[in-house]
Amino acid sequence: MTWIMLSMRKMQLKSEISDLQYEDVQISNQIQDLSEYANNIADGTITYSEMASCPSSLFGTQLDFMTNCASAAYESATSKTNAYIQQLAQTNSETGNQYGYAMGTTDSTSYDTTTIFNEIYKEEMEQYAEEMQEVINDYEEELEQRRTQVETQLEAKEAELQTYDDRISQNIQDQAISL
Repeated sequence: MTWIMLSMRKMQLKSEISDLQYEDVQISNQIQDLSEYANNIADGTITYSEMASCPSSLFGTQLDFMTNCASAAYESATSKTNAYIQQLAQTNSETGNQYGYAMGTTDSTSYDTTTIFNEIYKEEMEQYAEEMQEVINDYEEELEQRRTQVETQLEAKEAELQTYDDRISQNIQDQAISL
């Protein structure tokens, strides 16, 4: 009769092992998706091919990144470009227009604001991507820790299952009728 109780525990262990294996696979998939997402946003921009290859679980997150990154970079680049242009104009007036001539402007007041803006915008996009990379890395570390816990629990359950298998076999042999 004890082997029946042991068999019931064995079935429960198999169910728990199955649940832990499923959780391990889910965590592994999340880590893989995050890795691909991190690669997509590494340079601060997302190309069409990167968008198409984005894991479906993070498609919305990637769209949010594109929206937030672009707007944050635009606002920052606008204010920094204006501040830079004012600083250039002040430096130019303090140097008697010599700085403007050295910068290559013909009238010593017109600067290529589009180029300046684009450079600052690109830098801001990259900086935003770096900040997101830190967030992603922190989350990946949490997932790795959880995965380690799950794998440890899984090993313990599998060892316990093996013990129950052995005990059931031994119990059946002990209670067998010998002729």
